[in-house]
This record gives sequence, structure tokens and C-alpha cells, in this order.
Amino acid sequence: MDKFHLILSPRAIRDLDAFNDAVCKRITSAMKILEENPFPRGKLIKKIKGTASDYYRLRAEKYRVFYFIEGNRSVVLRVLSKKDAGKFISKLN
Repeated sequence: MDKFHLILSPRAIRDLDAFNDAVCKRITSAMKILEENPFPRGKLIKKIKGTASDYYRLRAEKYRVFYFIEGNRSVVLRVLSKKDAGKFISKLN
């Protein structure tokens, strides 16, 4: 299987910049999974239900990485804490 290219949106970069270095390092290491196989499996990656397009979320401890797949690219939209994730999901529709 080909590797996927991981693309961060400008907003996702700002989200990561807001976290301290230790948290940012843990989140980015978890995002490496998206380069190998970004499709849903188990509890780690799930498809977001109730949206018009195919959006997914990656669980990285108490943070959530929201992304979509376009060809062989995984495009990260946002990186949020679990408590802010609900608001973002409601805005995806």
C-alpha cells in the first residue's frame, strides 16, 4: 500500500502551536498513523457520522485530530481538545 501524504491546514498548524511542546510532540507522533493507513479501525480512528462528506477523527489521548482523505493525502483540518470537539463536529454540516 502506498504511503499517504500528511497535509496540515493553516488552522491545524495554529492549533498545534497553541499546545505546549510535550503535548504537541505526542499529538504529532500519533498523527504518523495517518501516513500509513488513515481509514477507520477500532477506537483510534472513526468516521464522523451525520456529515455530508467523509470526515474522520483520530484520538490522541485527550485530543482529537479531524481530517479527510483526498486521493493519497490525509488533510488535517483541526487539532482540538476533546471538550472542543463537539462544537467543531456540529459546524461540519
